Amino acid sequence: MAKSIKQLQAELLDEGLLNRLGATKTDLNELPFLERLLIASAANFVLKVKENIEVLGISDTGALSDDISAGDLIKQGGTYSISMGYPAGSKAAKYYDFVNKGVKGVKSGTPNSPYSFKTLGVGKAMQANILSWIKRNNVRGDVALTKRQAKRQSLSTMVSQSKNQKSLAYAVARGIKKKGLRKTGYFDNAVNSIFGDDFTSAVSKILGQDIRILIRQDGNNNQ
Repeated sequence: MAKSIKQLQAELLDEGLLNRLGATKTDLNELPFLERLLIASAANFVLKVKENIEVLGISDTGALSDDISAGDLIKQGGTYSISMGYPAGSKAAKYYDFVNKGVKGVKSGTPNSPYSFKTLGVGKAMQANILSWIKRNNVRGDVALTKRQAKRQSLSTMVSQSKNQKSLAYAVARGIKKKGLRKTGYFDNAVNSIFGDDFTSAVSKILGQDIRILIRQDGNNNQ
């Protein structure tokens, strides 16, 4: 379970903490306390993202949880940096922020998202992805959904009206284009939880001076 910044500070004296977090194979006990805290916080962030994904039940293939990672701590002059997120080229890097921030539909849904569907047209790639999801979840167009699959009434209605998986995939895809994808905030909420005011205050106290935390998005990844 992800920890608060106060818990991390208290437990950093425990030699096994960083190993349990899976932060690095390096002997971190030899590093300055600040560097140990930064590395532990990065690993803690990864745990928090995974927890959010599990609670929200938003990972279908597992890529959102499997691909999230934290890199090594880099020190240049008086600046520290760590890359956290989805590595370029990973499967989840292509779509994680759509799940995180949501996508506004042509007709409704997630009005403040930076992403939006422009038309109701369904491309072959989108239909193929939805069809793959349908097959993984064993959803058929001519049978009733399981209780879990029928949480969304609109999807249940689509199933009853669809004759086969292909037509169901088209119906689901068109419904997504129309109503959009809801915002989950699973990634942004983890950033705010781990690297909020308590983190800034803790680092400032260690250094004995005010510091600035810069969270920069790099390419397809929130890093």
